[in-house]
Amino acid sequence: MYAARVPVLSSSAGEIRASVFADLAPHIEARTRAGGTLVPLHIGDTHLAPPEGARFERVARELDPALYGYGAITSTPELRAACAARASERLGAVDPAKNVLVGCGATHAIFCAARALFDAGDEVLLASPYWPLSHGILHAAGARPIEVPLTNRLYRDSSLDAGAILEAAATPRTRAVYVITPNNPDGKVLSRRDLESIARVARARDWWVIADEVYADYTYERSHVSIASLDGMAERTVTASSFSKSHALAGARVGYVVAPERLVAAARKVSTHTVFNVPVVAQRVAAAAMIEDRAWIADARASYREARDAAVRALAPERAQIDFAEAEGGSYLFIDFAKLLGHRPLKLLLERAIARGVLLAPGDAFGAGFERCARLCFTSVPRAELEDGIARLREAMADVSL
Repeated sequence: MYAARVPVLSSSAGEIRASVFADLAPHIEARTRAGGTLVPLHIGDTHLAPPEGARFERVARELDPALYGYGAITSTPELRAACAARASERLGAVDPAKNVLVGCGATHAIFCAARALFDAGDEVLLASPYWPLSHGILHAAGARPIEVPLTNRLYRDSSLDAGAILEAAATPRTRAVYVITPNNPDGKVLSRRDLESIARVARARDWWVIADEVYADYTYERSHVSIASLDGMAERTVTASSFSKSHALAGARVGYVVAPERLVAAARKVSTHTVFNVPVVAQRVAAAAMIEDRAWIADARASYREARDAAVRALAPERAQIDFAEAEGGSYLFIDFAKLLGHRPLKLLLERAIARGVLLAPGDAFGAGFERCARLCFTSVPRAELEDGIARLREAMADVSL
């Protein structure tokens, strides 16, 4: 009998990981079917409503044919101008026509830039722990991410040379460095000294830098510095921003990168052949969010800092069993449960946590060596629900320690 042959899939698709929560999905579904509540401390979102003017019903109250047709592939001039104006405050002069690429979220914008930068087999030094999608984005763009533990080391010893740490992992195929500041998942804010060190190596080695700065508005103890603002870095840096993080607009799916003109021109071609154009209504919402938003961002920053402090206090009784750095920015605590678990897998704790009604993100998604860590988002729910979620987590920890 004839056995049909099945065409193979691409090897690069095989390198892209499944969902962070794939292994836990059956337990989550079982809890939901049973009618149990779940406190969502696993997802990088916010409980805050976006700025008052940035609501879909406000920008689409009347029938407007422009919202239902194809839009400009370069995005609306109003949004590009607003993005350029805001970015120039951190980066220096930014031309909205030449230096801004708007995407369907920062995820898409970064991918378009990466696809324009890398050929198959090019290596990118990916500072870890890292945002899980960054690893998949690089693979999807044809590059090979090389994980380099960085921010966890800098938390332990701020005198370390960040550039030297990255350079030690370089090979002749290294083309770029990918850094996140403030970092997702551990909240580390790279200092000017750290960034100057990375910049020196990038200039000497002729590397690109992908600077993921989606949490730049949310730093607590120190100021944010953009590596593109340093001498000689604007022409070799891709700086990413996201309205999901800056303005509580995750559902709008709008983000952007600022980069040199030649890179933006190439990345726009990738964007055209992936989504064609970002939905016009989403672009209008994003542009509206940036009008008189300073007070909103300041209030959000204060709220997030209070939430971070509340989370740290709520976890204080368990500090003998866990390790974590007090996040300097962003939305997360990255908790090491190795002392509690011993040689047991993290999945044991996360399953018990689901049974108790709270979700955390498993640490193996954030890089090798973090298999007994988990990310806790302290901005995803209001303060009372956050404290309830951490109380549930502590109950799960007690279950595991029995």
